[in-house]
Amino acid sequence: MSNALREEKSGDALDQKGSSGLSLKRYIVRPLSVLLYVGFVLLAVALILWGVENLARFALKRSYLGAVYPSDVSMACKDFNRPVSHYDYDFVPGVCLEYNILKGNNYEYANSAGMREPREVPVEKPADEYRVFLTGGSTAYGMGAIGEAAPAMEWYAIPYIETISHAMEMILNATAPIEGKRIRVYNAAVWGYAYQHDLMRYIAKLRRFSPDLIVSLDGANELPIISKLTSDWDYFAEGQFHNILQDIYAYNRPGLASYLTLWLKNNTYLMAYLWSGRDLFQELRAVEVEPGASPVSPGQIQKNERSVEDMSRRLDRNIATVVRVVENYHSAMANDGVPHIIALQPWFYSTKKPLHEKEKVLAGLKGYRDYYGVPSDKVYKVLVQRLIESAQARGYFLVDFSEYFDDVSEWVFTDWCHLTAGANYLLAKELSNLVKEHILGQALTPADQIGRKDEYFWDLAASGRIVYAPDPKAPQYHVRHILAGYPGEGFYLSKDLGPSDRAELILDMGETRQVSRLRLVWGDESAAPTRWEVDISTDQEAWQPFVRGSSAEVNHYFRWPGVEYYAPTPMTGRYLRYRPLGDSIRVIALRSWSVYR
Repeated sequence: MSNALREEKSGDALDQKGSSGLSLKRYIVRPLSVLLYVGFVLLAVALILWGVENLARFALKRSYLGAVYPSDVSMACKDFNRPVSHYDYDFVPGVCLEYNILKGNNYEYANSAGMREPREVPVEKPADEYRVFLTGGSTAYGMGAIGEAAPAMEWYAIPYIETISHAMEMILNATAPIEGKRIRVYNAAVWGYAYQHDLMRYIAKLRRFSPDLIVSLDGANELPIISKLTSDWDYFAEGQFHNILQDIYAYNRPGLASYLTLWLKNNTYLMAYLWSGRDLFQELRAVEVEPGASPVSPGQIQKNERSVEDMSRRLDRNIATVVRVVENYHSAMANDGVPHIIALQPWFYSTKKPLHEKEKVLAGLKGYRDYYGVPSDKVYKVLVQRLIESAQARGYFLVDFSEYFDDVSEWVFTDWCHLTAGANYLLAKELSNLVKEHILGQALTPADQIGRKDEYFWDLAASGRIVYAPDPKAPQYHVRHILAGYPGEGFYLSKDLGPSDRAELILDMGETRQVSRLRLVWGDESAAPTRWEVDISTDQEAWQPFVRGSSAEVNHYFRWPGVEYYAPTPMTGRYLRYRPLGDSIRVIALRSWSVYR
């Protein structure tokens, strides 16, 4: 009996051990195995993602974006713009704003203040600075051809050196200097901006920079907004990115998708590589959105199908709203004691100018002849007239450039609202004259007057010829390179010059011309002389000094060292002579020489 009991107890013990083993396996070993497996899978996925991310980072560095951001390729992840609660959006500091370097220009980046400026703009204004801000949309910013017009215009772009703000600064310092101060005109324009952005950004941001003067160039970006003739129209709900932000803050499914997509694009190399540097913020919605024009969302817009009376009444309502915002903009600056000029830009579909060959191509494109079935030229004409009436009634300074180029036959428009370099210069000259006379209180001189407008578009060097130059060092360094209009890989390099050799180049413009602007770009840093001069002559016998320069004026707007000069008074001649000065000069190396009226 005792043996049987012992066997039974032994069996019970074995059963208990088996049960505990099963329990241990069930409650500890199996879950632990599952956790280890899940951890292994997650680790493997993380390692794969880490590898893909690093591979994408390497690929970005090897792509053109690696050249754009050589010191910090993570900037390639950033969009051009960032949302700003008070005024919709602004440029991301440090992001590359100008990728097009077909004119030999450098890549251009937004400065720390979010402006298209190679210079920093400190909040505290230096005592010796007269500070001017140029505000507005993409035309003021200096946008080239975009959208369907870009390939048709051969990807024409405007580098910083050809922007309105830069030309204004050069003109004003040459023709309307202020004793003890340097006039600096900063490009504070942002593509896509309308008057609502100008107003709110001035209040929230620009006034902190203590501007002495604000010049606004706007008009075109109001057209798609005021042409939306719906009963629930709200001007301030029509911002460039309002529709995206509206979805995000509605906490709905499209908003979540938008937010996640934006987060991944701005924080991962893989998404940045897949998007190849494009601005995802502007392409997020499945609509045609281009810099310089407000976005159109078909799902958001009702078609303009109603009576003529309703359409007319709603158009009047929309235009009146914009006019009131312009008046508010004027009042905000006037209350701060900031002088200001509000300028209305040209619009391609309103122009009566003789069309240049390029503009005939534009006329054949779809473009923006109307918004929601409303003709853009007629709407713009009404808007301009209402703003003129408002300025007369309220007493603010408004200038109308909507018909300014009607007597110009040269190439003005690169698309429906953006302008060529020559057109930018003319607007800059007109605005500078207004600033000189009405803001600075200086009398205009005969030299300030603008003659035949077409002549300001011509590069007189590109249409001329070099009549004297030392022999090139080799055939590939031919002197014709310097008359191409813009600097490129080809350049002129003279033979080694001896003490008895003429170290000079003589340009024949073909006939006697008025000259006021000059641009030189040298072969490389070592080729830029410490001192140099350009003289002018009508007969190659009697020479007059046109400009004397030194290395202190060298700039780097192009990929090679260059200099530009704006004369206070135009000079007349047929021949220009460039001479590097100093006994150390042994060769002449130039990539580009441009001359303008």
